[in-house]
Amino acid sequence: MSDIKTVVIPGSKALAELDRLRTEYPRTGLYPILFGDQDDFDRAHDQLRELHEPGPDAEIEESLKLDPLEWLRKRADDDPEYYEMFHGDWPEHPEAKIDIVTHQELRSGKPKPSVIIGLLPVQTPWHVFAHLQWGGWNECPFPAEHCAMHRYWQDSYGAEVVSITGDIVQCVVSRPPNDRHASVQLAKQQYVYCADIVQQGTDTIEALAALLLDGRYWYFWWD
Repeated sequence: MSDIKTVVIPGSKALAELDRLRTEYPRTGLYPILFGDQDDFDRAHDQLRELHEPGPDAEIEESLKLDPLEWLRKRADDDPEYYEMFHGDWPEHPEAKIDIVTHQELRSGKPKPSVIIGLLPVQTPWHVFAHLQWGGWNECPFPAEHCAMHRYWQDSYGAEVVSITGDIVQCVVSRPPNDRHASVQLAKQQYVYCADIVQQGTDTIEALAALLLDGRYWYFWWD
């Protein structure tokens, strides 16, 4: 990631600075991604440094050939046991809505002393995955597949990736689903894209859907 400009700021100021840099992106052409602290940044760098091919332009071109919904269907059909949908009742008391957490200490929730924001020269937020060539381990999709899915979600929900660490992606969402049916349909998509958020997180599609209903932030994690 040697071509990425970075700024280091106190964790307490991370979200405000992230918002400011996102506001300036149309003018600067540099899109901000919150990488977390130095350890988070180093882990991401260690995962990415061996991924030299095919390069961002080729990844973007490949992603444009992918139909996101067809990719989800095939991914689920190829391993129906793994992607079995876990359903339940709509939660009577849904969990608190997800927020951006990359700038916080995991246990205490307090802001980290310092965090890193990278500035990426991309044309649109979903290009970030191609620029970083992020993904392709375990069940984590490959860069072109991330691009295809986030292109679709950016168009459909105004979802923009704002944070990436070694194994976590978070998004800000300007047009989240506002009814239960739409939220359940999105939860099914997100489950196939990232099964861990249900299998090791919410336990059911409906519990995830409750978080997505009018939810302004999305969280993805691959073990």
